[in-house]
Amino acid sequence: IIDLQNQLIEAKDQQVVKLQEAVKGEVRTVQTEMKTFASVLQKDLKSQTKEVKSAASVLSAKKVGEAVKQVVEKEERGKNLIMYGVPEEGDQLLEACVAGVLEKAGQKPRISECCRIGLRREGAVRPVKVTLSSSSTVMEVLRNARMLREAECCQWIFICPDRTVEQRKAQKGLVDQLKMRTDNPGRRYRIRGDQVVLCEDLVP
Repeated sequence: IIDLQNQLIEAKDQQVVKLQEAVKGEVRTVQTEMKTFASVLQKDLKSQTKEVKSAASVLSAKKVGEAVKQVVEKEERGKNLIMYGVPEEGDQLLEACVAGVLEKAGQKPRISECCRIGLRREGAVRPVKVTLSSSSTVMEVLRNARMLREAECCQWIFICPDRTVEQRKAQKGLVDQLKMRTDNPGRRYRIRGDQVVLCEDLVP
């Protein structure tokens, strides 16, 4: 009986050892799989990080490029002005006609370039884009443009800055506001900057 008990105990010990070895094997397998998963995940994260950095770099360069383009465009537009109402008497006389209008506004700037803009249509007078030597010269012309109202030959000629599409839309909105406020005969308004303001000095 003692021998049988010893055999049973020995058999159980062997089973316990085998079970422990099996558990250790499973643990090692799980650890190996976790290490493999962690390695793959790390590589994937590194790859995604590189892609994000690359995209951010491209986006940053694009933004810088757009900003530079806007600055250059603003600088170029600052040297231009647009004339409305200049009679179409032939391109060969255009620069002389523009110079005459500027002189009526009290200015004799050097004209770098001038040309009609838009499609030619019967009965319509196309605007003229005029390029001067500097933006400061353009500002001086715009400040004195009101003098054209005093010259009989230029009463229907208007001078404006060279605006972008967005700026033209904003300006149209201001003009519409100004028209709505002209119903009050006791007050006078004008557009100043990006606002319609009351001319206090004109109020009776």
